[in-house]
Amino acid sequence: MIQGLKIKFAVPARVKLTQSVCSLLHGVLMENINCDYAAVLHAQSLRPYSQSFYFDRESNALYWQLNALNAQAKDELLAVAFALPEKVLLRQKNMELQIVGKEYLPATDYEALAEKYFAHPLAGKYLHMHFLTSCAFKSEGQYVIFPQPQFILGSLVKRWNAFADSNKLEAQGVAQDLAQEVYVADYRLRMQAFSVDGARIPAFRGDYTLGMKNNLMSNRIIAMLGEYANYCGVGIKTALGMGAVRIELQGKW
Repeated sequence: MIQGLKIKFAVPARVKLTQSVCSLLHGVLMENINCDYAAVLHAQSLRPYSQSFYFDRESNALYWQLNALNAQAKDELLAVAFALPEKVLLRQKNMELQIVGKEYLPATDYEALAEKYFAHPLAGKYLHMHFLTSCAFKSEGQYVIFPQPQFILGSLVKRWNAFADSNKLEAQGVAQDLAQEVYVADYRLRMQAFSVDGARIPAFRGDYTLGMKNNLMSNRIIAMLGEYANYCGVGIKTALGMGAVRIELQGKW
C-alpha cells in the first residue's frame, strides 16, 4: 500500500514560510501519533513515509504532503494528519497555520507499480526530475550536493527493498548496475540549503534529467523507481521534508 495525503494551508499574512517548516510539522505529527508506533519509527533508519512543504503559485496556497509507503504508515500517520484540527500550532515559531483543505491522493501498491512498467511499453526514454524541496546525499560521512545517478538510484533501491512486499530488487550491486545504464542528459540546479533544528544542510534544487540507454530490463526498473520517487522522495531526510520530487518519463524511443 502506497498513499499520499495533501493538506492545504492558508498563506499567513506578513510571514514567509519556507520548505523547512516541514520539520516543524513533523514534530506536530509525532506529538499526535501512537506512542508505541513512534518508538518503532525512532528505531528505524529508513522511515516508511516522506513529507514535503511547498508554496503553489497557481493556487496561492501552501501545501503539506505526507506519503505513506506501507499500510501501517497509512493507518498510523495519514489518519492522524487527516484528523488534525483546523488550526495547527507551530510551537517553535509561536504561530498557527489554518487548514483550508485535506485530500487523500489515489493509492497504489508495489505490485501495481511493477506491473505498470513490466507489462507495458515504456512511455519515454528520459527521466525528468523536478525537485520541489532541497535534496542532498551522504557518502563516507560527507554531504553530496550533486545528483549523481548512483546516489539517486541507490536511494530509491534502498527504500523500495525496505518497504515493498513483493518484487524486491535484491541482486547484489543492482543500484550500481542500473547507474551504468543511464547518463545525465540535462540539468538546471541551484544550491539551496535546508534547515533542521537550526542546522543548515547543504543541498540543491532544480531540474535534472537522466537519459536511459538500450538495456530494456534496466530501463523498466529505472522507470518504475522513478515513479516510486514521487512517493518516497530522494536522498537524505525525506521524512523531514527534503528530497521531494516530481518525476515523469519524457521523449520517445
